[in-house]
Amino acid sequence: MPKSSVTVVALDASLEPRAQALTERLRTADWGSAGVAVACASASDAFSQSKSSAAVILSSARSRGELLSTVESLEEAGRPVLALVDDGSPVPGALADRIDAPPETIVALLRGLLHRQSEIDILQRDVAISARCTGGLHGEIARMHEEMQMAAMVQREFLPGETPPLHNVHFGTIWRPSSYVSGDIFDVVRLDEDHVGLFLADAVGHGVPAALLTMVICRSLPTREAIGRSYRIVPPSEAMARLNAEMIRRQSGTPRFATAVYGVLDCRRRTFTLAGAGHPPPILLKPDGSMRRLETEGGLLGIFPHERFEQIEVPLEVDDALLIYSDGFEQAFPAPGESSGANERYLDEFRELSGEGDATSMVDRIRARLDSASGSLHQPDDVTLICATANALGRVLEKSSPAAAATAGRTARA
Repeated sequence: MPKSSVTVVALDASLEPRAQALTERLRTADWGSAGVAVACASASDAFSQSKSSAAVILSSARSRGELLSTVESLEEAGRPVLALVDDGSPVPGALADRIDAPPETIVALLRGLLHRQSEIDILQRDVAISARCTGGLHGEIARMHEEMQMAAMVQREFLPGETPPLHNVHFGTIWRPSSYVSGDIFDVVRLDEDHVGLFLADAVGHGVPAALLTMVICRSLPTREAIGRSYRIVPPSEAMARLNAEMIRRQSGTPRFATAVYGVLDCRRRTFTLAGAGHPPPILLKPDGSMRRLETEGGLLGIFPHERFEQIEVPLEVDDALLIYSDGFEQAFPAPGESSGANERYLDEFRELSGEGDATSMVDRIRARLDSASGSLHQPDDVTLICATANALGRVLEKSSPAAAATAGRTARA
């Protein structure tokens, strides 16, 4: 049974005998092994044929308007068209020749049209399948995008809100994920009327697994525990050791690691006690721009069950700034035209903060510098900063409203 067919159509009544004669010639032509059914019909019959059917339209020059309209309709229906016009003029959307072209030429043109149409049909089926698959992928991507946004929102809910000053020690933070969620987590928690806990952790890896690990870490850190009717603040070295043990206990299958720094800031005595776990050392920034790295001994969290974490204590003097940061800062300030890579230009940025005032001013300046840095729209790593400044009371009062100054005075006298 023939897989293809040809419909011969005469647009002018005067051309119907020629159409009938052409139909008979085409029926006896050599179409090869496939075989082609040939019929003479009206234009409306040509529309009802399958896409594997070609239409041969015979027309005179005076019927060009009807010819163009018919060809356009057949083209929209996916039918290949051979237009035979008495003057042989081109016809948009159709293969065209003279109406008196030899039958052999017409057969050759039709064979080419039918072969091309079969290839077009295959391509159209492939396109339809691809469109359905793409639609499914777009839906899946939209669903994943929504889920990632929800994950980002949940992670943000774990972060602390703004921390008010305590004994004129001021706090500021920056948290910038490189994607939807961050492998960094931090906490600034008031432990009692004098002490504030500062914690920053960076899970090894990126994406959702790292983000989930950071939330587990933050919730597992012991900071204060009850003793009868009293309490005690857990020393940083002990807190890190217990956190390390808890991470190892929770591991099943693939090990998960993290770096971290935890310290307790005594805002009344102006001392900072800290322990680190393979994390970049915090920086103590002096008013003259000099810096001291607060180095401690301690391996990554989640590797060795009995890891020991060294604890040190440093004093904070007036106008000192304490900077606890993630290693994302090592790639946050590339030189113009330089590809991303670890560097220490962030130390120069930190040094420029000296004399800036309180923690709020410092983090505002760092935010502005991050925004203006090359590649800031697509930062390569998460960036997190905790800043604490030991301000003199008079300087802060100069920047505050009278009501805020009175509140600060009452706090200082408490």
